Amino acid sequence: MDWLLEHATTAYTWGASVRLCWFDAYLSTYAAAVALRNAGLPQLADRACASLPGMAPAGPSPAPETLTFGGLVDTLDRISAARGWPLPAHPSPVRAIMDRERTKWERMRLWPDFYNPSLSIAGYCAERAYGDPAVDAARFLEVFQAPNGSIANSPGASAVFLLECERRSRRLDAKRLAQLRQYLHSRVPANIGYLDQVPHFVTAWTVMFHHELGTQDPPPCAPGALDELSRDLFHPSGLLCTVGAGATIPGDTDSTACTAIAATIAGRPAPKAAALDKMIGSGGAYRTFLFEHDPSLTTNIHMAALLDLEGDRDRLLPVLRWLHHQTAQNPGQVCKWHLSQAYTLGEMTRVMSKINHPLARTLCTDASERLTRTQNSDGGWGIDGSTAEETAYAAIGLAAAAGCGLAGPDWDRTLRRAHRFLSTHEPRLTPRWLGKTLYCVQPLVHVLHAVAVRRTEAMCVGE
Repeated sequence: MDWLLEHATTAYTWGASVRLCWFDAYLSTYAAAVALRNAGLPQLADRACASLPGMAPAGPSPAPETLTFGGLVDTLDRISAARGWPLPAHPSPVRAIMDRERTKWERMRLWPDFYNPSLSIAGYCAERAYGDPAVDAARFLEVFQAPNGSIANSPGASAVFLLECERRSRRLDAKRLAQLRQYLHSRVPANIGYLDQVPHFVTAWTVMFHHELGTQDPPPCAPGALDELSRDLFHPSGLLCTVGAGATIPGDTDSTACTAIAATIAGRPAPKAAALDKMIGSGGAYRTFLFEHDPSLTTNIHMAALLDLEGDRDRLLPVLRWLHHQTAQNPGQVCKWHLSQAYTLGEMTRVMSKINHPLARTLCTDASERLTRTQNSDGGWGIDGSTAEETAYAAIGLAAAAGCGLAGPDWDRTLRRAHRFLSTHEPRLTPRWLGKTLYCVQPLVHVLHAVAVRRTEAMCVGE
């Protein structure tokens, strides 16, 4: 409890600042309030709950799907109700997201593959099983428990599912429950992320971004990482999981596409993108996970890269058209999995610069122009002050566009300023990725920084 109180952002709020990410602040503060009430501190809990209505936007919110904000708030309500505690009065934008997520969970629960960890995200969202009698707890525990004892490598899912197991009178597998408790008791609050590990994500992206340097130097991957990546890429589900073998969270389209690209770069075999046809939704766009509400911009940017690499124009064209339509409708170009537009714009310029198609060239030039306009005065990029990660995405993407003649006329000055920022600022590990809460893929930040320094230096020297 001392750790919780020490990490409040204000006297009665937790998580990110409301200005930066209101839904992270809302969820973190509500979770803290429930913990405070459970610890016998109802007055502090009341004050935390009283701060919630002021966090939400006044009107309907375009808040991204965060695996899942609405479902987690709903779960905290059910935990509070089961203990006879008062529920906060959620504002209408929050209730709308909760209703949407409740409908999604009910659809998933009726799905024949609900208990299939190769396809179902249910284990990772196991908080939703709390107070839901339609969930077979014994079967759920059996299929979604990972080798490390967790439920789908998620501390949050593991903790709340254990509460549900203890709440039920039916006896469950004692050995499995002991493993689950041991997993939770071994967690250290300061080191708990939204996932325990994402090694394949780091390996694939290290290969992809190191390839931008155009050198023959091997990418700085961990020993054996490429072998493990290549093995897991051929999972029977057709989807690669970022956590690796033995995980009980399904693979996703974005990670699979990036890993297939990385495998091809490294001269390793990779399955064809056609294996991902089941992930195509309306309009030809690819979903990241099954039952996803809205497709992701960057998932489809990376699918476009893979489809172009394979020369699959039949599948590529609908993706390019969808991206063109989405960016016209959403000029801010923020991805649902990341807070910063520098990530989306950087990846748009980097990937589209390599695709020989009029739509791709338009997407590239538009994104590079927006990158130039949004550079901060210190030469970096960032939505709350410049960071190494956001600056690296932007600089690598803009360098790729400039190398293909698709950047604006002032690109050289923009990249020189970016190079000065990157060369004089050590990486800060700033949470910008969206899972259940904000997180940072720490090993990747250092790779991005090193690649961006070398890439911008080469472009500046060339000028």
